[in-house]
Amino acid sequence: MKIVKAVLSFLAFLLASLVLIISLGSILCKYTNLPPHSLIQVFGYVSFFWILAVSAVVLLLFLRLRRLNAALSYLGVIIIFVFLLNDFSLSLFMKRIPEHTGAYDSIKVIAYNVKYYAYGIEKISGYLNESGNDVILLSESVLIPEKLEYLKKSLPSYTIISDNGHDLSILSKYPVISYKIVDLPTFVASLSSNNDIEKIKANGVHRSFVHAVIDVNGTPVNVLSLRLLAGRPKDHSIGECIKWGKYLLNSQDEELAAFTDYLKTISGPTIFGGDLNVTPNTQIIHQLSHYAVDTYLQEHMFGAFTFKLSFPTMRLDYLFHSKNIISKKCEVVKMNTVLSDHFPVRAVFMIPKIMK
Repeated sequence: MKIVKAVLSFLAFLLASLVLIISLGSILCKYTNLPPHSLIQVFGYVSFFWILAVSAVVLLLFLRLRRLNAALSYLGVIIIFVFLLNDFSLSLFMKRIPEHTGAYDSIKVIAYNVKYYAYGIEKISGYLNESGNDVILLSESVLIPEKLEYLKKSLPSYTIISDNGHDLSILSKYPVISYKIVDLPTFVASLSSNNDIEKIKANGVHRSFVHAVIDVNGTPVNVLSLRLLAGRPKDHSIGECIKWGKYLLNSQDEELAAFTDYLKTISGPTIFGGDLNVTPNTQIIHQLSHYAVDTYLQEHMFGAFTFKLSFPTMRLDYLFHSKNIISKKCEVVKMNTVLSDHFPVRAVFMIPKIMK
């Protein structure tokens, strides 16, 4: 009995220590500017859902061992971490309310990872037609010529811009003034199969994001579709998983730097989003908050999980807007029909009109 109690006690304190280390690392990611490629960033990728799940086990172990003081102390620390680390904001109570709505145009925007149309491009196009959005930012939108032609025919009210069919698309009901496919310093990886880092680099096909300027009743508005690198390692060995994880961390840092540098070069109302493949406590979301507003947290006190449909535990999909835009509504759309492994994020934005 003493041996069992000793083992349980060791396990409880080990798990508690791991949770505290991960939580403190996540706090650094969320609230400080870490140097590029810092390994501390790894802690920010741990979903707070799992921190709470492990914490529940720790509390049960402490109670089973009748260590009430340890349980209460640990609970107090976790409550503090809930407010520091949870996907939580008070921006809802500080948002601007337009005094004269006539000075704004309202547009509906959706960001959606369509999982390379694995569940059928016909179903996706049907949903997009019915949803009535003005601008659509698609991730994992692998558009071979046949699929691109299908979308053009099935969505005739939209202008469709693609990054040469690799990953990202922008669909707009508004006239497109101009657009760019902007290369990132990283290389295209497979969305559906394993990835060999050396082969990815050897192929030399750069990843990119898409930037379109649309005409919203006379006002130029920047819309950008972005997806940060993700994928599977070459195999499931520990060595390859660590190697791939480090490669992803460094690649996402490089992509973020390139994207934020580009944001500095554009002016006017700006909306961007997509599947960023990072959780809210990461350094990437912290850095993006310097340039734009997390639309969902502008409309809600708590974030909502967008991945995975079968068992949602993470928020990976985002819409951001510049501070000269006012958000009116934002929601994670809970799908009745399975069209992807992500939920879409949809928002209504108030765009300031150009005074003539």
